[in-house]
Amino acid sequence: MKISELEALATALKVEKAELMFYIDMAKKAKDEKAKKMFLFLAREEAEHWDIFEERLIEKMTEKCKHPHVNKEVLEKLTPKYEGEISEVKAVEIGMKQEKLTWEFYEKAAEEAEDEKVKHIFRELAKVEEAHYELLKAQYDSISKTGIWMDYQDFSLEVD
Repeated sequence: MKISELEALATALKVEKAELMFYIDMAKKAKDEKAKKMFLFLAREEAEHWDIFEERLIEKMTEKCKHPHVNKEVLEKLTPKYEGEISEVKAVEIGMKQEKLTWEFYEKAAEEAEDEKVKHIFRELAKVEEAHYELLKAQYDSISKTGIWMDYQDFSLEVD
């Protein structure tokens, strides 16, 4: 389903907010201090993405004199799903799924965007979301094999 550049930006803004809230909620629930630090790190990253998308969305809205429409079906697919108490490991699994969906959405949005600045933002943030996925996957592998949480600083999030 092709969505407009403005719609993609508005959707991305809502997704980043949902991810921010998810990671803050998981940090509050985390019993392991390293898990808590990782979730807070990811929350700060999502807040930075929110700022980037908000700035670009406002710029595009004023340029086009249009209010953005958010496709509820797409947003629903891209929003983390969880209820009540969940384990830290389950939170990592949800985070992995979330980051993969988001990075794929951003890659598609970059391909479909008309504005080069918007293309660039989506491409760059797709790489960051992929790095988040890799961090969560490494955590999942570490916990499931050793029962030990890595410190998120042990994992590089540098992107090309």
